[in-house]
Amino acid sequence: MHVACPARNIRSMDPVWRTLTRDDAAAIAELNEAAQVVDRVDEHESAEDVAEEFDSPSVDARDGSRGAFVDGRLVAAGIVYARTAADPVHGMFFWGQVHPDFRRRGLGTALVTWALGAGKRITERLFPGAPCELRAPAHDSLAGNLALFRSQGFTADRYEFMMELPLAGREGKTQVPDGFTLVTFDPELSEEFRETHNTAFVPDHPGSTVQTAESWPHVVGIGLASFVPELSFGLRDAATGTLAGYVLSRYYGADLATPGRRDLYLNYIGTRREYRGRGVASALIGAAADGAAARGFDSASLGVYADNPSGALGVYKRAGFVVRHRVEIFTRTAP
Repeated sequence: MHVACPARNIRSMDPVWRTLTRDDAAAIAELNEAAQVVDRVDEHESAEDVAEEFDSPSVDARDGSRGAFVDGRLVAAGIVYARTAADPVHGMFFWGQVHPDFRRRGLGTALVTWALGAGKRITERLFPGAPCELRAPAHDSLAGNLALFRSQGFTADRYEFMMELPLAGREGKTQVPDGFTLVTFDPELSEEFRETHNTAFVPDHPGSTVQTAESWPHVVGIGLASFVPELSFGLRDAATGTLAGYVLSRYYGADLATPGRRDLYLNYIGTRREYRGRGVASALIGAAADGAAARGFDSASLGVYADNPSGALGVYKRAGFVVRHRVEIFTRTAP
């Protein structure tokens, strides 16, 4: 059991900063869980989940992470994620966390300052001459995070809904639309799913970039411990053989830290433009939710941008999803 240090001792300790590695995964997961107790935004990751982040080509080994240690204990951490293209801006994602016992001591500001500099250095190596834009999510319930980003020159120009579908009592009666067949994800179909993702997802999601054969497994989760292939599906046009749409699901075992709750996260859902309005997404969501309910999951969840031009928000609401949190997306160009 962790016993918080007295405030006077915390203030007197100077943090030691260094680059984080895969070996720090357990410490990062512990830090995140300590924050969840206070923040209550239900974002749990196990040490295994975190370790897999460091295997991703999107995390730069030299500049992609940073942590602050006090007396050997990780009290703040940040990671920046590179993209596969600059279109024309290299829009990098930033994740950061500060232990509740060490907040309001400048560690959050230090992480943001580091992230802006690291993002600029990584961008110059990957896409010389391209500007770097840092994009950071902040739950609207966390006033301190919102204030931090605004004070550091970030602006919130988009927001995302985190939605949840209760599965209790679900009977599993989803119907596949006429002319389509349901296929369960298989590693042999991975390239077909990737091509469908790039065609269906990227054009309608500002800031999204094409996933390469190298980035695809890590971004989507294929082959990772959290990926759930048996609850990931595609809908195939029976006449042409085209994969019209897909849903890819993940389960983070650390969710069991919340007693009695298992949530299936629908990580990506996409439908090719020419197949929209024909019930493809609804059938895929239904198949994943039915399968999850049959396997004892308590809920399914997903995230969707409020300004998604594909009409996804309406599809999810009709499927029974309700908004659990709203997340503001802050952006700033690296100086």
